[in-house]
Amino acid sequence: MNARTETPLLAMCAGIYSEQPAIGVLDKLFRCSWSHTLPDDFQDRMVVVPDGCSDLIFAGGRLMIVGPDRIAAFPAVAAGETILGLRFRPGAALRWLDIPLSELVGHAVPLRDLRHDTQEIEEQLASESSLAERRALLHAWALRKSVATADPRSDMEALFNRLSNGMLHDVSAQAAFGERTLRRQSRDHFGYGPKMLQRILRFQRFLRLARRTSPQSLAILALEAGYADQAHMTRDVKEFTTLTPLDIRRQLA
Repeated sequence: MNARTETPLLAMCAGIYSEQPAIGVLDKLFRCSWSHTLPDDFQDRMVVVPDGCSDLIFAGGRLMIVGPDRIAAFPAVAAGETILGLRFRPGAALRWLDIPLSELVGHAVPLRDLRHDTQEIEEQLASESSLAERRALLHAWALRKSVATADPRSDMEALFNRLSNGMLHDVSAQAAFGERTLRRQSRDHFGYGPKMLQRILRFQRFLRLARRTSPQSLAILALEAGYADQAHMTRDVKEFTTLTPLDIRRQLA
């Protein structure tokens, strides 16, 4: 194995990734629309890291639901392929799928296994050669399926956003919801309990900080992200990615 493939490459550093906010009625259930195109000569092993989110994607000719992850995933994506996705707003996938997210953790499930109305749109998407037209088809179909879906719970999205920004901790969240209710609602809406969600969102804060153009020392980065110290950050980052914080900062640079 050559050196290029020994260390996994963060998905965000592989190929061309772009996203735009979801607009119109799509905004009710989806946070953003995104696409990810890998180079034609891509040979590296790509790692997708946990972010607490779920996505509806079109890849390999199929619509898939990608559930929330606890640890790194290493998807087999063909070189040159473009993946289209719609990222659910926090907690909204439960409304659209009517399935607790805890049942989808760590899985990419063909949408046809969960719904019985996907064959026609999958065929249309697969036959469309234009990326812009394929995206428009996906958006129009998702829009039609979203109109009759109940609004996601605003308190769940608010909980997610406050944990993401480091403005709320699990103790204060338990006080607001009640410990048992919080654990049950968190598993249903996000896939895992509040402590795991808090860890994943703290890790995502580390990623955001590591992208800065003026890097701090890893010790300072750990404190700014909300870790007790650098060793604490290193343990969490390696568990979620198989990479060290230094590996990640080098890739993002």
